[in-house]
Amino acid sequence: MRQIKWISLTVLIIIISAFTLQGNTFFTSIFTKEKVHLLPVPNDYRNYFFLQSIDDETHVIVGDFTSTEKFFSQIIDKNSDNTIDAVYEYFTDSKKSKRRRSSSSKFVTGIEDMKMDIISGKIFRNSYSYKMKSLPVLEYKLKDGTDYFRSGDGHSVKFYDPDEPTTIMSEFYFAKKSGRYDLIFKTNYYKLFKMKIKPPIPFSVYCRNSKDPVVAKTVESLIKLLIK
Repeated sequence: MRQIKWISLTVLIIIISAFTLQGNTFFTSIFTKEKVHLLPVPNDYRNYFFLQSIDDETHVIVGDFTSTEKFFSQIIDKNSDNTIDAVYEYFTDSKKSKRRRSSSSKFVTGIEDMKMDIISGKIFRNSYSYKMKSLPVLEYKLKDGTDYFRSGDGHSVKFYDPDEPTTIMSEFYFAKKSGRYDLIFKTNYYKLFKMKIKPPIPFSVYCRNSKDPVVAKTVESLIKLLIK
C-alpha cells in the first residue's frame, strides 16, 4: 500500500513539474486531450477561454466553471475553415470525458463567433472570467504609436503597468508571412483595484503560421493601422 501511494505521489510530482517547467510552451504547441486534463481549475471558478491556431489546425478551449457541471470544452477546427470537426469535453469533478458534435457550453454559439469574441475580448467582458487584454488595447496602442516596435517578421506591442513603468502587464505580436498569420495576446497580469490578478492561462490568443480566416482578417486590419 505504501509503495502504491509513493508511486502515485511520484507521478503527481512529475505531472506538476512538467506543467511548471514547460511554462509557456505548454500553451504554444497543439493542444491534446491529455493537456486538457492538466489545465487548472481556478479556486474562484472564473471561466477562461483560449484560441490557438497553429499551421492548419485551430482549437478553442473553454473552461466553463459557472455551469451546473464544471468542465473544459475543446473545440477542434482541423482545417481552420470555421467548421467544427470534433468536440472533446472533460468534466473536472467526475473525471469523465465525452466526445460531442458540438460544445455543450452556453458560451459557444458558433465557432466563427467564438474565435472573434476571444480576439475582441467580448467574451471576457460579458462573462465571469479573467479580464484578458485584447484587440481594443492593441488597436489603441498602435493608433497611439507607443511601445510598438518591429520584431522578426512582425510587430510587437507592450502594455506597461502605469504604477510600475518597467513591468509588462500584457504583450501582443502579429505578423504576416507567405500568406500565413501570427497573432499572439498574452496577459501576464491585470489589476483589480490594487490587487494583481494572474490568469491561469497567460495567453488568450496564440496563433502561429495560421491560415484561419478570422485570424487572417484580424491581422490584415492591424497591418492597415500601421500604414495610416
